[in-house]
Amino acid sequence: MNTAKSSDPLLQTGLSWLARQITNHSSFGAYFEPLIQLIQPQWRSDRLRSKIVMVRPESHDMYSLVIKPHRSWSGFKAGQHLELTVEKNGAWMSRFFTISSSPSHYKKTGQIELSIQIQDKGQITPWLNNALIKGSVVNLSQASGDFCMGQDESPILMIAGGSGITPFRAMLGELCQQQKNARKANNGAGVKAHTLMYYARSSEHFLFKQELEQFKEQLPALQVHFIDSRENGFLNEQHLNQYCAHVNNCQIYLCGPANMIIHGRKLMASLNINKQQLHYEFFGPEPIEFEGSGDANTILFKRSNKKISTDNAAPATLLELAEQANTNPVSGCRAGICHQCICQKKSGVVYNTKTQQYSDTGAQEIQLCISVAASDLVLEL
Repeated sequence: MNTAKSSDPLLQTGLSWLARQITNHSSFGAYFEPLIQLIQPQWRSDRLRSKIVMVRPESHDMYSLVIKPHRSWSGFKAGQHLELTVEKNGAWMSRFFTISSSPSHYKKTGQIELSIQIQDKGQITPWLNNALIKGSVVNLSQASGDFCMGQDESPILMIAGGSGITPFRAMLGELCQQQKNARKANNGAGVKAHTLMYYARSSEHFLFKQELEQFKEQLPALQVHFIDSRENGFLNEQHLNQYCAHVNNCQIYLCGPANMIIHGRKLMASLNINKQQLHYEFFGPEPIEFEGSGDANTILFKRSNKKISTDNAAPATLLELAEQANTNPVSGCRAGICHQCICQKKSGVVYNTKTQQYSDTGAQEIQLCISVAASDLVLEL
């Protein structure tokens, strides 16, 4: 059982208002959740019960979950992610994963794929691989995220590192379907000169290699370059000149380890690439890159009546500092996605590592996991 989401926003708003008035919950599903869980233990009012179709190994440290989402799931755009929630040892555990299959695949089969890298010492990614089998039930959020292909006519340069290939697999699958539709409609219209530069530390670490080769056959103008970073080095100007000489005319997408994204941003800036052309997505929290005053700042956690000083030589997020001060902050993804760590800033300036913007000095809500102190702060925590 799931509470289907109405496509009429006014009706949905009205139902939410009525539920709050009668039950003091955000929805009727949330009110009845404890009773429903007596029959269906993994039922969640804010998530959609979905079934595992298959757990498919991709490499020694990578696997794909093939999932049939609940009928109320709204679909997605290539490059988006979702939150997967499971029950482990009586506790709810959630993680965000990119959807690695294409929207057209979902329309044809009703299935999606989440391709997951096993994290060393991880609590969830190794466990999922062993705990889930065909028929297992998981809870999914609706898809979200802005790391998606735009609507303009520019060619696309995709730069992937390791498991950062997952959103590009979805994008290329969708481009193939669009090309197939264009050929039917326009009697073989031409295709854009898209490029994929895929970096991995050795030849056996290239994921979906056979499928990517098939994409080349379906998109004749697509260039796919598998680059062994140990033998050929990492992304640099020479590689761009060699593999994508028209980079200045491209929409550029970066996905992979944090150090790759940081390096890629600096490289594009040195080449005077317009920031509007560059799109990137981190796996996990964005590394802290900001120039503090050089002085330590004092953070007052008002409700807890605790203070802590920062070290701008080695900046930490406000979430990390709140945990050090034992204020027991609520947190979730730690990457600025789930918004569970939102906190009221009473005064002071913070730096948002995701938007790379400084706040003003007044009161406002901030996300602890992606915020760094840029002055003395007072937080309602």
